[in-house]
Amino acid sequence: MVQNCIWIFSLPLIAFVLQASLGKKLPRQGDFISVIALLGSFLLALPIFLQVVSTGNISEAASFTWLSLPLPIPDSFLTSHPGISAPTFNLDIGILLNNPTAIMLGMVTFCCFLIHLFSTGYMKGEDRYNMFFAYISLFSAAMLGLVVSDNLFTFFMCWEVMGVCSYALIGFYYKKPSAINASIKAFMTTRVGDTCFFLGLMGLYIVFGTSNFSEIYQGLQGGFAEGKTILGISALSFIGFMIMMGTIGKSAQFPLQIWLPDAMEGPTPVSALIHAATMVSGGVFLLIRMFPILEAGHVLPIVAYVGAITAFLAAMVAVVQTDIKKVLAYSTISQLGYMVMGIGVGAFAAAFMHLITHALFKACLFLCSGSVIHAVHTQDMREMGALRTKMPLTFLSMLIATLAISGVPFFSGFVSKDRILGGALGYGMEHQVHMLIPILGFAAALLTAFYMFRLIYMTFCGSAKDEHKHTHAHEMPWNMVLPTLLLSGLSLSIWFAGPTGIHGLDPFEVHWFDNAVAAAQTQAGIALHHGDEHIAHTAHSLALVLSLILATAGILLATLTYLKHAISADAWKARLAPLHKVLVHKYYFDELYINVIIQRGLLVWNNLLARFDDRVVDRILVDGWKDISMAIKAFIGKFDDLVVDRIFVDGTGYVTAAGGWILRRFQTGRVQQYVILSLIGFSVAFMCLLAGPK
Repeated sequence: MVQNCIWIFSLPLIAFVLQASLGKKLPRQGDFISVIALLGSFLLALPIFLQVVSTGNISEAASFTWLSLPLPIPDSFLTSHPGISAPTFNLDIGILLNNPTAIMLGMVTFCCFLIHLFSTGYMKGEDRYNMFFAYISLFSAAMLGLVVSDNLFTFFMCWEVMGVCSYALIGFYYKKPSAINASIKAFMTTRVGDTCFFLGLMGLYIVFGTSNFSEIYQGLQGGFAEGKTILGISALSFIGFMIMMGTIGKSAQFPLQIWLPDAMEGPTPVSALIHAATMVSGGVFLLIRMFPILEAGHVLPIVAYVGAITAFLAAMVAVVQTDIKKVLAYSTISQLGYMVMGIGVGAFAAAFMHLITHALFKACLFLCSGSVIHAVHTQDMREMGALRTKMPLTFLSMLIATLAISGVPFFSGFVSKDRILGGALGYGMEHQVHMLIPILGFAAALLTAFYMFRLIYMTFCGSAKDEHKHTHAHEMPWNMVLPTLLLSGLSLSIWFAGPTGIHGLDPFEVHWFDNAVAAAQTQAGIALHHGDEHIAHTAHSLALVLSLILATAGILLATLTYLKHAISADAWKARLAPLHKVLVHKYYFDELYINVIIQRGLLVWNNLLARFDDRVVDRILVDGWKDISMAIKAFIGKFDDLVVDRIFVDGTGYVTAAGGWILRRFQTGRVQQYVILSLIGFSVAFMCLLAGPK
């Protein structure tokens, strides 16, 4: 099975290499390579997934030493201690195949395969067609590599590859300034969370000396991190908070949710890939992998509040959106908030289930929206209407997925959302100071049902808003319809918890997911504390009733407003004009970040650093050294000219020449002169002898 895991993420990686290097020269620009690669990954993942479904457990692992570095120990120490050898730092990486891995592999490969297949119809005729498939293949490979990683180091590597791919795919239409800006915004915003994630990773190495998940779990159970601190605070709290920040960036949680709606500038299959099966799911999967750290570091209440606030704020903004993809984008943020909230309140299994169910019905919703956009050539729902007769299969698929996300019984979203809301309500009842968490969760449930059926009615029902676009609208070809039908079929509750999804009301129930997650919790040493059993039972029963009431109310309100027109949306818009303006401007987060934090904060600091760099570093430390060097050069030049050249070099020549001139005066070659000089010499010597001492 481990070998299968290696091939599962290697196949799309190979497809990326082939597409990027040879795609243009192949028939259909090689799109079939990517589709076949993802189909192969799915077929390899299927037996792994089915083993979990049938047996409830799978646990295999394999690792090898990727990097071995000697630690800097002084030679003198090793010499004085001959029995000690030089220690090394070994970086081991490998594959962890357990229940969460198997479930994620089944979901990711299936969704990615269908998105690749859908793209062969949606992207047909686009420029750089082969590079689109190269990017989404690499994106899929990175997500699959992240899922099977047995350590946080390779997890982070794949995490960063997804960030680069998202930048390339969001800005795929590079001739559109809005697409380029959106890709930069997504890349830079997620870097904030990624930086924190990296700090958390470094903290793990400081405390545990490893990033291997199994070794971290064992270290926690052994109390290895007790009493350890980082920057004066509990090490586990520091690591848990930094990991949570990584999820906030990648999964677009409050307050870093601003990048995800702008990511709609990319092609619709990219939206389905990022918002359903891969990138944003990776952030929640990180919390699932590191849940023991979050629990031990007492970070879960913060996680719960971040998720609840995100779910509510994003749902409010989705109500006023008119772009069909923007509605789904804010819906994604809100549903991710549900998952994060579920993890924060301890509803571990429910949050993980919602990660899977959401991936299926949200991929369906995005692909259906892509079919609609492809048919009517607009994303504005105000220009649509009455498309159910023109696109019946797309309408059916999108309606099923909408029922699922709205939390209607018989559909998968009801099962997972009801459990999350039950867990949140139980948490609030047990800790009444945190009652705001379930209140925000239930409010978001009401809003979800409302804005999703608003989308259905504005797009598929009523009368055509643009007759020309409506006349030319038609159902998409099989390679675009089939993926939506398959995904909508998997949005039924029977696959997860019985036909209705309501515990006790089904003649039979499916418990494979609960059993698999329970086994995974045992393997990771996760001991969830549910508190008072009576409170938990009461909370789940009450949450079931409330979620049904709220879903019904939201659907009814949308029906009266956008189908029956018994309630005037324009009238309520006028009455709530200030709130509507705030929601249209997305709570002014962009203005806050750009106009205040960036331009008046970071940009001022940037300009200050630029001036310091120019006036101190460049002019003094860099250009100043130039002036000093020139002065030293001038002094050395003068010294060389006056002392070395004129005195030592030229002076030696002058002395030699003068000595030669003097010698030439005496060395004339005349015998008489030599005789006279000799007599004078002898006379002087004789006189000295006579004048000497007696």
